[in-house]
Amino acid sequence: MRRCLVVFGREPVPGRVKTRLARETGVERAAAVYAALLERTLAAAVATGVPVVLSLAEACTGAWAPPPGLRVEVQGHGDLGQRMLEAFSRRFAEGVDRVLLIGSDCPGVSRCRLLEALEVLSRAPVVLGPAVDGGYWAVGQRAPGVDCFSGVPWSSPETLRATRQRLRRLGVPWEEIETLADVDTVEDLERLDGDGGW
Repeated sequence: MRRCLVVFGREPVPGRVKTRLARETGVERAAAVYAALLERTLAAAVATGVPVVLSLAEACTGAWAPPPGLRVEVQGHGDLGQRMLEAFSRRFAEGVDRVLLIGSDCPGVSRCRLLEALEVLSRAPVVLGPAVDGGYWAVGQRAPGVDCFSGVPWSSPETLRATRQRLRRLGVPWEEIETLADVDTVEDLERLDGDGGW
């Protein structure tokens, strides 16, 4: 059995990340917050002992360097669903059996939660990690995979619901794990600070 974690992210460059947060905090602060979230996510992923791929929305400019030894690739084209589908297809084409794709802005991501999500794939073909905002912080599939992304609205409170509907229409069973919150706004950041999250 071959497993892989794919972290979807961006180079933490001011003005290119966390634009909603940046409108309230400024681009430098927003980039610093995102850099810390990305670092935390990558550390949790590497700690699982499972191979990790950092999949960036754009090629690195050189303003930031990923951790040494980490495999880095650039996401494909199209909307988020098309890019996620391609990321799964790449891994399955490489002979990976179970793939978990996670976002990079969820402070609750941990080694244990990632391993739990991968374990779910031993009994279900798809796993979803719901996010408080109506999306999901993780989505995993077992080979050969399924297109559960077509027709799904992205960055919407309806993202998770639409994905569930898509899976039902396809007749594909799935399981869900713990709901977590990501950081998109000042309120999210204040909640994290209040919880001692940093």
